[in-house]
Amino acid sequence: MTDDATTPTDSTPSDREVLETVVALTASRPALAAVREAASSLLAGPEPGVTVDAEIVDDPIGTPVGVGVTEPGLAAPGSTWTDDGVPTWDGVRDRIEGRSGTALGAAELDAASATGRTEAEKFAERERAGKARLEEIRKSMQRP
Repeated sequence: MTDDATTPTDSTPSDREVLETVVALTASRPALAAVREAASSLLAGPEPGVTVDAEIVDDPIGTPVGVGVTEPGLAAPGSTWTDDGVPTWDGVRDRIEGRSGTALGAAELDAASATGRTEAEKFAERERAGKARLEEIRKSMQRP
C-alpha cells in the first residue's frame, strides 16, 4: 500500500503507520470491531482489478459525512473533505488523534480523581500482598 494521500515528514506518521496504530488500539475493543476491520482491509489494500462499491452514510454522532462541502467542486481550502464529499486521510488522522487525545485525557482525569486514586491504592496493596505471598511460597519450597 502506498501513501499517495500524504507525504510523510519527520514528525508526521505515514498512512500505513496510522492504520497499524488503529488496528492495534482497537484490537481489544469489541465495539470498534468494524473500525479494526476497515483499517485491516485498508492495510491489505484492494485486490488488483477489484472495484470497491461504497456509499456515503451519516456519522454515528449525527453529523452528515461531507459537512463543509456545499457542492461538488467547492471544497473549502484546507478542508478535510475532497470535492466529492469524501474525507481525506489527513481529516481521518486528525479525527482519530483528537479522539485518542480525548480518551487519554479522560484516563488521566479519572486517575487524578478521588475514586481513581483509591482504586490505584487498592491495586498497589493487592500487588504488594501478592508479591509477599509469592516470596513466602518460594521460601517454603527451598526448605528440605
